[in-house]
Amino acid sequence: MAISVLRPLSCAMLVSGGFLLSGCTGADVSRAFGLERSLPDEYTVTTRAPLSMPPSDELGAPNSNAIQRAQDTNPRMQALETLSPNVALQGADGTGSAGQTALVGEAQVASNEEDKGEMGRADTSFVDKLMFWHGGGAGNLVNGKAENARLREDSALGRNLTQGATPTVSGPGK
Repeated sequence: MAISVLRPLSCAMLVSGGFLLSGCTGADVSRAFGLERSLPDEYTVTTRAPLSMPPSDELGAPNSNAIQRAQDTNPRMQALETLSPNVALQGADGTGSAGQTALVGEAQVASNEEDKGEMGRADTSFVDKLMFWHGGGAGNLVNGKAENARLREDSALGRNLTQGATPTVSGPGK
């Protein structure tokens, strides 16, 4: 009885779905199912205006009152800065700027503080527990010659090789 009800219901749904899709144009349906791509218009893609040319392509005249550039230093000063880097950090009067003085002062305060160990020293206890287990000590040292003889004898007699006592070295000579 359930099959007789399902067949007309499925046919009705199929027909109504067809009517719904017939109301759409072909382009809308194919675009909705991703069969047709909508390509962007190359003239509407950009959101900013193109770069503009400067009013003049001539370079400005040099300003003699401007601050001296780094490449304008004389060779004597360059040699002095190479030999003593502190000279490069100092101003013309031999002292550093206010910002440089504050920075060096803060660095000296930080270097004088005691290291609490929060940073700079990693906690290695977990790794040590994994790699270097504690306690137990070394096991017994196996006597190689006696073990070889035992294995040969067991194999010749057809015994299980894992049964029996393993001969070990004991005494001060270990």
